[in-house]
Amino acid sequence: MMSRTLLALLSATLLSACGLSPQVVNLAPSPAVESTNVGENRPVSVLARDAREKDEFGSRGGIYPETSLIRPGNDVPKALYDAVTAGLQAQGFNAYNPTDDATGLEVRLTELSYTPGEGNLVNRVQVSATVEAIASRPQVEHTGRYQSSVTHDMPLTPSASRNEEMINDVLERTLARLLNDPKMLSFLAGNDEP
Repeated sequence: MMSRTLLALLSATLLSACGLSPQVVNLAPSPAVESTNVGENRPVSVLARDAREKDEFGSRGGIYPETSLIRPGNDVPKALYDAVTAGLQAQGFNAYNPTDDATGLEVRLTELSYTPGEGNLVNRVQVSATVEAIASRPQVEHTGRYQSSVTHDMPLTPSASRNEEMINDVLERTLARLLNDPKMLSFLAGNDEP
């Protein structure tokens, strides 16, 4: 019985070291923010941009890393927009129906990367995200840069659902940094010098 279990485990390990198929993951970040009224219904007009250089997040690794790419399965700017507007709305800003005199907030995703460990057997993955935010009103601007990086160690090569979870987690952490930045919130609430 023990030899069968060992044989099954060895087979699974060898198969996971073979070529890995490409994956598509959907972004649906839901950053943690506290429901408050810091915004006092001030309007904020959000513009989200995917400013990454490549469409794919990275490679799953394995024997053929150039073909085992992880790509987004949905509209990246829309996923960012939905997460940021919901987070601002929860904090008392009017992000869903901003007026013409609203403070502008451009959110740029400059990095969302998936980097597997070295070798054919992938059991370590680093996932990183960087977001730049530019808030502006006539003649005044406030900027912020937010980063997160998480290294995951696991016994087996991660599945598509696990990769989707890890990528969304690091993006949520990064957007939460933006949405909980006291200086950015102060500027969005009308303070020209936060």
